[in-house]
Amino acid sequence: FCGVGMDALQIAGRTEAQSVVAVELNPAAVSCARLGQRMLERNKAVKTLGAAERLKIIEGDAMDILPTLELESFDRVVAPRPKESALDGDLGTGDGGMAFLKLILPLLKPIGGELHWYDFASDVEMPSCQRTKNTLERGCDGCDLLMEVIHVAQVGSIAKRQFRVCMDIRLTGKQ
Repeated sequence: FCGVGMDALQIAGRTEAQSVVAVELNPAAVSCARLGQRMLERNKAVKTLGAAERLKIIEGDAMDILPTLELESFDRVVAPRPKESALDGDLGTGDGGMAFLKLILPLLKPIGGELHWYDFASDVEMPSCQRTKNTLERGCDGCDLLMEVIHVAQVGSIAKRQFRVCMDIRLTGKQ
């Protein structure tokens, strides 16, 4: 889910976030994230004090960990849509990340909570990424939440005419 923790390390080291929670299943990636956390303690580029102490790295399956976290307690969540697993909708067997969304969205504060959802899109879907927006709207509807799209960005290329995108949404209340 968080991989080697690059986003979590950057957020902990460069913002005044009260706490940063990172979840990852892969033990090798968790080991790298924990090494990065130790390096935060002595890194002169860190902009805020106590960055390493504010970062909590949890090893385990996000599908098992997310239900144990406090509901409506997160200001922001950075999450990638599952890819190349049983949950991947692109392979025709999964739900395109809906199971993740049903666990993630209730963790966000219902007014003002933000989700940064990483997905994949072809060039013809750009710049609106309507398929991704539809998925997020269905997830919000299933959790009785209202949302607005804040921003859509192309954040990388994965193949010819295939892009990694980030859609930022803000929750605007309950239905």
